[in-house]
Amino acid sequence: MRKFIYSLSIGSLLMAGACSAPQKTIYFADNSAQNPAVQVENIERRKEATILPEDIIAVKVSTISSILDKSGGNPAAIFNEGGTAFSIASSGGAGGGNSASNMGYLVDANGFIDYPVVGKLKVSGLTLRQLKELLSDKLTAYVKSPVVEANIINYRITVLGEVNRPGTVISPNQKMSIVDAIAAAGDMPITGRKDNVLIVRETEGKREFARLNLNSKNVFNSPYFYLKQNDLIYVEPARIRRQESNDFMRVYLPIFTTLLSTALAIYGVVQISK
Repeated sequence: MRKFIYSLSIGSLLMAGACSAPQKTIYFADNSAQNPAVQVENIERRKEATILPEDIIAVKVSTISSILDKSGGNPAAIFNEGGTAFSIASSGGAGGGNSASNMGYLVDANGFIDYPVVGKLKVSGLTLRQLKELLSDKLTAYVKSPVVEANIINYRITVLGEVNRPGTVISPNQKMSIVDAIAAAGDMPITGRKDNVLIVRETEGKREFARLNLNSKNVFNSPYFYLKQNDLIYVEPARIRRQESNDFMRVYLPIFTTLLSTALAIYGVVQISK
C-alpha cells in the first residue's frame, strides 16, 4: 500500500509540472508585484535604417520646374523613368502573399546604384535621409528645387519555426520590431518557445547570432529588438512539441504509462482486499 501511495504522489508531481509549463509562454512576464502606477522608462532613439547591398531603392523626384515651365513639360520625368521593375512579394505565409511590381534601383555588391543622368552613386551605408539629401544636391544642376522621396522596397524579414504562418514579411516603412514580425507571421502557438528566439543577421561580411527572451520586458532594451532588413527569426518548438515528433514519447510512452497505471490499480485493489 505504501508503494502504491508513493507512486500516486510521483504521478501527481508530474501532472503539476505539466500544468505549470504554459506559464513559460507568456509575453513580457515578470515575477515582481504589480504596480498600478504607470511606469515610464527613458529609451534610446531608434536608429534609422541604412542602405545595404542587394537593397532595392525606389526613388521619386518632383520639382517646381514643372510648374514654372509653361510648355507643360516635366523636367523631372527622366529621373522617375529609370530603374528596373521588381516583383516585391511576401511569402504565402506571413503577410498573406501580397505581390506588387515596383520600379527601383538594385544596390550592387559594392554599394552603388546607376542613377539616370547622374551616373553611379555610392549609397551603401547611407540612411534614406542622407540619400535624399545627396540626390537633391546632385539634381539641382538639372532641375529647380528638387524634392526627393526614397524607400527600400524589399525591406523584408524572414520568420521560420514555430509560428502560425512562417515566411517572409515586407515592411513598407523600414521599421519592424521582433514583436511586429512575429505578429505578422500569425503569432506563436503555445508550442513555441518565447524565451529563446533566435535572430540571425548578416552585415558587412559578418553573421551575428542573438537570442531574445520575449518572456521578459527587458527585451525592449535589446539592440536586436528592432530588426534590420534581411534578418532571419527562428522560433524553437517547446519541449512538448519536440515530444510529439519523438516516436518513443508519441507511441511507446502512452502504452507504457497505460500498462503501468493498470498494474498499479490492480496492485492497489489486491492490497485493499487483504
